[in-house]
Amino acid sequence: MQITQAQEWVKDAWSRSEKRMSKLAELASFMEECGELGEAIRKIEHGKDKEVDLEKEMGDILLCLLTLAIRYDIDLQNAFDRTIEATKQKYLVK
Repeated sequence: MQITQAQEWVKDAWSRSEKRMSKLAELASFMEECGELGEAIRKIEHGKDKEVDLEKEMGDILLCLLTLAIRYDIDLQNAFDRTIEATKQKYLVK
């Protein structure tokens, strides 16, 4: 699934859901998920937990990011394309 398709899927899914959150609550959810990923990575790096599911944590963050982008009318495919070009200009050897 491409970024644009994922964004459309999330938009459709939330439109059919009874769950409603404010933009600030969605931001808090995104930050919470980032914290969970950070905690999972910390556990892995310190050898404390071999059962951490980084894929799930990253998927949760992606869902939150897609949701925020929808709420702020941001085309994430376009945003990422712009970031790729900026990264090429700044970091890649020519």
